[in-house]
Amino acid sequence: MSLTTARVKKILEQGDAKAEAMGLNVTIVVVDANGMQRGLLAREGARFTTIGIGLGKALACAGTERPTVEMADRAGRPVFQYQMIHEGFVFAQGGVPIIEGGEFVGACGISGASTGAIDEEIAYAAVA
Repeated sequence: MSLTTARVKKILEQGDAKAEAMGLNVTIVVVDANGMQRGLLAREGARFTTIGIGLGKALACAGTERPTVEMADRAGRPVFQYQMIHEGFVFAQGGVPIIEGGEFVGACGISGASTGAIDEEIAYAAVA
């Protein structure tokens, strides 16, 4: 199973709707299971820095197939440092898996809210 274009659009739309309802200007990034960027939506007013951070959260999730919140405490380990430096991974709360039919097909990363917990809340709403 793969991440379809229709699913990517739905994730971006659902994430946008959740962020709008919360009054937040965030960036939403979707990557497939191989870390290839498939979609990006930076809401009006989102800081330019949220683009790279959102992508990094999505990549970290895709690389580990786990929510980034589960990996944050490991970020100081050498292998994770390597991934941050060379692969652009960001081990901060706000990256969540996209599951289709029980299979990991990609990840969604959110950046721009005032806390990682809020980024994660929007990410889960996006992939629901």
